[in-house]
Order: sequence, then structure tokens, then C-alpha cells
Amino acid sequence: MAHASPEALKPLLPLLRQLREIKGLTEKQPGIFYLRSNAFLHFHDEQGQLSVDLKKSGGMGFERYPIETPAQQRKLVDDAKRRAAKLDED
Repeated sequence: MAHASPEALKPLLPLLRQLREIKGLTEKQPGIFYLRSNAFLHFHDEQGQLSVDLKKSGGMGFERYPIETPAQQRKLVDDAKRRAAKLDED
């Protein structure tokens, strides 16, 4: 599954701004975030359907998040903040 292009991410600029504010995250390419030197969060575009993979709490593997609604986007941001803080402590 391909990472989302910068063009596909344009409608998600408010969501991207929130993710960019999370302490410790670095956006290596549009929509591809790292925590320290480890992949942490990235967007996928599957036939026009956007989703996000977020590093699991234990640090092993990723969990897929739908981001179609504002509530789904809020959950992603909240979980990303919580997981980034926890993984940054370890």
C-alpha cells in the first residue's frame, strides 16, 4: 500500500498541523513522522481512501486508523500524543 502523496494530504492540513505540534515528532516527508530515529506515524492512500498507521503502544508494529470523521481524527491525535510521550520516556 502506497504512502499518501502531498496532494492527497492537502485536505488534512488541520490534522497535520496538530500532529506537527506533538513534542518529539519529526516530519521527514509530508505525512511521514518519526520519533527519534524510528518510524512513528504515516498516511496511506488506498484508491482515494486515506488512513494512518500509528506505532503501537509497545513499540512493535503499527495500528491502522481511519480518519474520515473529526472524531476519528481527534482519536488519532490523542493516541499519537499519548504514545509519543510514552515511547519518548522509554
